[in-house]
Amino acid sequence: MEPRDTLSPPEGREQELQRELVRAYEHLTEITSRLLLVNEAVEATLSTHDRSELCERFLRVISHGTAASRSGLFLVEGDGYSLGASLGLTDEEQEALVSSAADMDACSRALAARTPLALEDELLTDAAPAGRPHFGLYIPVHLDDAPAAVLALGERVRGVPYGEEDLTFLRHTLSQLAVALNRALLIEQNAARLEELQALVRVSREITSTLDLDAVLRAVANTAAAVIQNDRASIALLKERKLGLRAVSGMTRLAPDQAELFHLEPALEYLTLSPARLQIAADDLGGEEDPPGAAVFGPYFERQEMRSFMAVPLRDDQGLLGFLMLESRQDAWEVESAEGDTLDVLAAQATVAIRNALLYSQIPLRGMALPVSRARATVAALDPRTRRLGLAGAAVALVLAVLPIVPERAGGSAEIRPLRALGVRAPTDAVVARVFVRGGERVARGQPLAVLEDPDLASRLAALRSEVELARRAEAGARSAGDLGAWRTAQLRRAALESSLGFEEGRSRATALASPFAGEVLDLDLAQQVGRHLAMGESFCTVAALDTVQVVIEVPEARIARVRPGEAVALKVMAFPDRVFRGRVIEVGWRGRPAAGHGARFEVRAAIPNPEGRLRPGMTGIGRATVGRRSLAGLALEPPLRAFQLGWW
Repeated sequence: MEPRDTLSPPEGREQELQRELVRAYEHLTEITSRLLLVNEAVEATLSTHDRSELCERFLRVISHGTAASRSGLFLVEGDGYSLGASLGLTDEEQEALVSSAADMDACSRALAARTPLALEDELLTDAAPAGRPHFGLYIPVHLDDAPAAVLALGERVRGVPYGEEDLTFLRHTLSQLAVALNRALLIEQNAARLEELQALVRVSREITSTLDLDAVLRAVANTAAAVIQNDRASIALLKERKLGLRAVSGMTRLAPDQAELFHLEPALEYLTLSPARLQIAADDLGGEEDPPGAAVFGPYFERQEMRSFMAVPLRDDQGLLGFLMLESRQDAWEVESAEGDTLDVLAAQATVAIRNALLYSQIPLRGMALPVSRARATVAALDPRTRRLGLAGAAVALVLAVLPIVPERAGGSAEIRPLRALGVRAPTDAVVARVFVRGGERVARGQPLAVLEDPDLASRLAALRSEVELARRAEAGARSAGDLGAWRTAQLRRAALESSLGFEEGRSRATALASPFAGEVLDLDLAQQVGRHLAMGESFCTVAALDTVQVVIEVPEARIARVRPGEAVALKVMAFPDRVFRGRVIEVGWRGRPAAGHGARFEVRAAIPNPEGRLRPGMTGIGRATVGRRSLAGLALEPPLRAFQLGWW
């Protein structure tokens, strides 16, 4: 007889306890499975910044965790919705879902109520009837108070209704989805804005690289497409109260009747009489009320292929200079607000460059021709004795012309940059919880800038606490069994786990980002970073000490040989054209950068004190380094002498 044959069957209480234990294990298994799914959702937020891919990954995690046979994720786009992803739908159902007014209405109701919207009669159907929603449960997704998306779920695989445990799982997962969608949207917007700013910087360098008026006009016309897409750009300048065409993109020389060939004469006459910003397209005409200029631009659109017209005035404090005109073959020309702002900045830069070129073109007439003409008339009216004295004075002037009395300068276009800047970076993977500063604010050394929190630290703490508890039980079991080796091993394992738990609990406290030194915060819209995930080493913002700034000057290769560290530097910027900032050269570049038509250019860096904080990173202007003294004759003869020396014998 076996020993087990002598045991009596378990009592009813023991059977109930066994069933409770089985149910507890099943519940623990379900919780563990969903925790793994939440971790998978967190990994999805870190693996991509593409919103479509994020939606697909999150929807797979959610469908797996809830056993939903059909699901969809609607993204909030302005006043409407777009389908981010769907699962369990046929191609015909997906096409119908995009234009389903019933589903859009259910999404709006769920977002307005800020609670899940359950349509019980839809949860058990395999397909939505005509005019009815495709799903039975609509769960809104918000980031703070801003709506981000709506999760739509159909019936579950086994027909079991959704419970509170499912909603708890969905709330945690959807909170991660909201943060991920917001971060992806910010990255897309920042990338687009960065592209526009880079294009604007390239255009600014192009139009400020010369003071020749025709070259400036051609540069503005040819580079306007980098800021806003167009099919033809042109510039008309005001002269004697009449606009004249001066430059057209893609053309180096204009015919006398170029404005007539392009049918621009009526448009120029209209802009002369109405010198204001204008945007008109062929689709704007023919309505109940025609826009201003319809009588002029109606025939203009009929006579040639351009179908949209935009004119931006080039105006400064001295008055109207002219117009930057953009044309497109599109019947309707929609310009986004960001593009409009960038176009305004381009117009302002072009106005400054054209004004400087106009002033430069007038200097020879005022500075040389008029004094020479007056001198000749004065000499002709002098008596012989006075003329002899004049010759003696000329001899003295000749001597002065050969003496090295004129300061020689080398320089060109300049840009202000921080001399000392440092990015404040996250010490570990974390989410921005609070922000204490604003962009452009001055901060002290060690001043808190933001507080970070680790989003997945809670799951690691729970896992460690569970392992510590298991280790304690194993230690107690080994001790009661009298197994000294197993008890010692379990004791060491428990101590190691408790040490890890203490370390992670210390990390659970919020991590503060502090300023590394006193300076100004360069980044803007820092409050929008709340909820953003920062990877270890990723920059939250940049702090720059601007008491002394760095100016980068582009020096032509003909002058770079005479520039040395320690030379005095004078700087003028567009923001303060009447003020000269002075400093010293600190570095001279050894590698040149080719420049079209001007040979190579070398970067020279100088440090300029900025105690009043007027100079800001990104400002542009003209910088000059004093490299010695030359005679007037040497300066005048240098260009032809250099050309002669570079010639081949």
